[in-house]
Amino acid sequence: MAVALKLWDCRAQRAGRPRSRAPKMRVLHLTRDFPPRHCGGISTAVGGLARAQSRAGLTVAVLSFDGWRPRATPDGRAAPSVENADGIAVLRLSSANQFTAARAFAQAQRPTLLHVHHGMLWEFATSLCNGGALPTVKTVHVVQRPMNELRGTREHTLSLAGQEAALAAADRVVAPSHAAAETLRAFYPTLAPRLRVVGHGIDDTLAACAAAARHAERAARGSLLTVGRFADAKGTPELFEAMRRVLVAVPDATLTVAGGVPANRRAEARWLRRWQTDTSDALRARVRFTGWLDSTALAAQYSDAAALVLPSRYETFGLVALEAMLHGLPIAATAAGGVAELVTDGETGLLSAPGDARALADNALALSTDRALARRLGTAAAAAVRNTRLWAHVLPAMLAVYGELV
Repeated sequence: MAVALKLWDCRAQRAGRPRSRAPKMRVLHLTRDFPPRHCGGISTAVGGLARAQSRAGLTVAVLSFDGWRPRATPDGRAAPSVENADGIAVLRLSSANQFTAARAFAQAQRPTLLHVHHGMLWEFATSLCNGGALPTVKTVHVVQRPMNELRGTREHTLSLAGQEAALAAADRVVAPSHAAAETLRAFYPTLAPRLRVVGHGIDDTLAACAAAARHAERAARGSLLTVGRFADAKGTPELFEAMRRVLVAVPDATLTVAGGVPANRRAEARWLRRWQTDTSDALRARVRFTGWLDSTALAAQYSDAAALVLPSRYETFGLVALEAMLHGLPIAATAAGGVAELVTDGETGLLSAPGDARALADNALALSTDRALARRLGTAAAAAVRNTRLWAHVLPAMLAVYGELV
């Protein structure tokens, strides 16, 4: 009965989701890897925002530079065709020789506002602005300065150069967390008057409701789960160390690793070799690497797992944590950047200091062995997301930013 009631509550909430009173705007998003193409949190966040805006009555179009690199050789493909999904017009580009088609598409949309989601697209964005007549919003999905420092990259990368150009010129800059906003203000003090904080939202689903209900009824004894990109900045070295500790301490524990390095098989293979070299055969046998997963397959992992382990050294927001919480999954995470604004230690998850693999392992052990604790934290996490983080809660703040310009 408890499970049935929880499912009914979720259905009622979805059916009764308020429709925002939005001004009549025409928004053009410039992004990379728009869904169903999925190469990380940016594509998920922008896809959710575009759908939420369309439901709210805005006219939404997307220019998606799928896998595009500024220095890539033109591939000679024909002009791309326009897709239409959920009332959103989408044009996907693969190389610079398609810019003419992109400009024609942008002009046909007659946007009243341009929303840019990646710094490397800023130069192209400015070519659409009609001498500044078209207002621009830039969302900072990744704060490049601290990420480059964590990667040990000292040169002025294309991503950093593009982001800094956008920060200098955009009419409004959106940070998805207060932690990211503080970092931006520290590096770019003059940005403050144009800087706004608007977190990412998430869409509820019947599958997520069902998963949250199951986790609330009884904590799963499934595999520990980790999701994300392999990188030093994402805490992959700490993850490997922490998971070895957990696997040694709990003989029947298993781990599922959903992620990798999209579009870079060599880098992903280096990380896998690192894990295999430093881990015994017996422990390796209890770890499953799934590779990069689409949203449907990832939702199934959230549903079946016992807990999520999130080892990041820095997160601009922490969308993986939000997704896991929606599914009622208890989380052992580092208090890295925006994650600490999503997860409340001891209430909706367990937090440890970034870089502390031992403490991360201790928290993962607690969630995998104390079923009452896991159930309590997962239930509270699911409620917190549904009470404060659905797009119905988040979208008005983004529309208010747009309203300052249009």
